[in-house]
Amino acid sequence: MKERGTMPQLPKLFQHPLVGKISLICLAGVYLVYMVAFVHFLQPSTSISVTAIIDHQVDPGLAGVTQHWTAANMRSATDVDVLTGNTSAPLQEEQIDDNKGKPGQQQGQPPSSGNTSYPLSTVGKIFFSNSRGQDFVCSGTAVVSSNKSVVDTAGHCLYWQGEWMKNVIFCPLYENGNTPYGCWAARALEVPADWIKPKPNDYHHDLGIAIVSANSKGALTDLVGGIGWGYNQSATQAFYAYGYPAAHPFDGQSRKYCEGSGKLWNHGEGTVVSIPCDMTGGSSGGPWFIQSGGNWYLNGHNDFTSSMQPGHMFSPYYDDTWYALYSKAQSA
Repeated sequence: MKERGTMPQLPKLFQHPLVGKISLICLAGVYLVYMVAFVHFLQPSTSISVTAIIDHQVDPGLAGVTQHWTAANMRSATDVDVLTGNTSAPLQEEQIDDNKGKPGQQQGQPPSSGNTSYPLSTVGKIFFSNSRGQDFVCSGTAVVSSNKSVVDTAGHCLYWQGEWMKNVIFCPLYENGNTPYGCWAARALEVPADWIKPKPNDYHHDLGIAIVSANSKGALTDLVGGIGWGYNQSATQAFYAYGYPAAHPFDGQSRKYCEGSGKLWNHGEGTVVSIPCDMTGGSSGGPWFIQSGGNWYLNGHNDFTSSMQPGHMFSPYYDDTWYALYSKAQSA
């Protein structure tokens, strides 16, 4: 290897004036191609291998959706987790908190309404129906977004057993039938492609986002704020979970809360996180918040329980697929 600053001796061919010029031009071309290839090789790949995102446009007719959800229908709606049940799928604890990709986060947006309960003002109930006319409930969260219309929840609250749910509305700050800012009806639903045909008892990408239309009071996050978000974050930190559990001993009429340190698990074909929590069906989709630098970020949601780890709630690990889901939703 030659030291910096030394110039290698050129072969005799390059010492002829005309041949030297032609050869130098050729050499410059070869060198340019080489350098482009070399620089391309050195640069990290910006492409992320993520699951494709499937979106479903909801039939227009928001007035009909709102009219469907009378106070009586809201109270009689069943927690959707009656359908999913408690999973006994294998869980294997991950020994190392090894993030799957480059971490990212964005700060939230407090409500312009001046509501002082932010970020809890972003938490609410989700109501929906299946094709057989059965009404169900889940939980969800208003997320900061460019379209001010993104609601994060569990995938099984929007797509389950081969069908998209109908009459989907989000009611933030729900309390005993009261919704101070009203509800927002979904105009589109999104889930990862591998949730359309998931393998049995595999909830690692049970992710969902509803994109809502403005209601008579305005855009969703203008009224209640939008929680910040994080993905590819450490799981071994404190999580603060919220939701509206509706199965015994809860009644789904008020927001409940859990907190605990996260633990990573291998589940199905991916990664999930658990915390100690006694919330029940109906809390699915409710947010898991983390705190960093005095700010709050969404980084998970109530999703399923396991007979292998009683007394705990599980969330999909929010990875690059979650970010792809969110990115598509906020531009819809």
